[in-house]
Amino acid sequence: MSRSVSPADLQQRFGERLGLEWVVGEQQADQVRITATGFGVRPSLVGFLNLIHPNRIQVIGEEEIRWLDALDARQRWETLARIMDARPAVVIVAGGLEVARDLEQAARDSATALMATRQPAWELVSFLEYQVARALAARATLHGVFLEIFTIGVLITGEAGTGKSELALELLTRGHRLIADDAPEFTQLTPDIVEGSCPPVLSDCLEVRGLGILNVRRMFGDATVKASKYLRLVVHLHPPGDQHGSGDRLRGNIGSRRVLDLEIPQIKLPVLAGRNLAVMTEVAVRDFMLRLKGFDAADEFVERHARLMSKPS
Repeated sequence: MSRSVSPADLQQRFGERLGLEWVVGEQQADQVRITATGFGVRPSLVGFLNLIHPNRIQVIGEEEIRWLDALDARQRWETLARIMDARPAVVIVAGGLEVARDLEQAARDSATALMATRQPAWELVSFLEYQVARALAARATLHGVFLEIFTIGVLITGEAGTGKSELALELLTRGHRLIADDAPEFTQLTPDIVEGSCPPVLSDCLEVRGLGILNVRRMFGDATVKASKYLRLVVHLHPPGDQHGSGDRLRGNIGSRRVLDLEIPQIKLPVLAGRNLAVMTEVAVRDFMLRLKGFDAADEFVERHARLMSKPS
């Protein structure tokens, strides 16, 4: 789905799961779209009825119906008109509540999509908040192989011919899991979470020079593939002599790579004859996990060296 959502998209993707039923606006359901921009200074995608900062998807539950019923006829009609004047993409009456005739008429007069569901209002809001935000999230496709190694999402990158797929194949035989080869898709779910997944056309496949396309699920079993994973680490393979690949002998070649709006830790490994890159990648991931827990082997070594040097001779 592109970075926009329409009422028709909601019905197509979640209609059966949420029990969504059309009341008004099915014919024009694809004409109004919620986009990733243009929400103003107080963006709000999904929420309960809000007249001050209108949501793009307005949910009306039992409390909202009770409040509307407490208004006199003139106030009620003015309030309904105000709801529709805010141009919501869709209004959803939740909890199996009856859709009032004046609400239906206000939706018809303003050509606003109106739906109903038996789903409880709070469950509907929680579900749609997550799904709509996910559909509108920033996306990027990167070149590399995305794997789960020791429960950590690791993207292996490098120039063509550096052995990314061969390394991935070796890691699969060592019990790790493939998420996507060649063109993993990354989605920024929150300011500090980037999730990677595989395009449907590439699922379960790994391309290795000399072997062609391999279906790793059929070859190694269901346990060797995974649908998605948060990206936590990038391992970049570089050829020998690459000036950008020279690193600190004490701490290694550790840096970061920007993926969407998040800086992801990156480790650069030189590709040299006789090096076991699978073992080095596993060790790099283990070391990364230790650093997440606050342990740094280089810092410990420096402290040990300092204590030794401070002893009187």
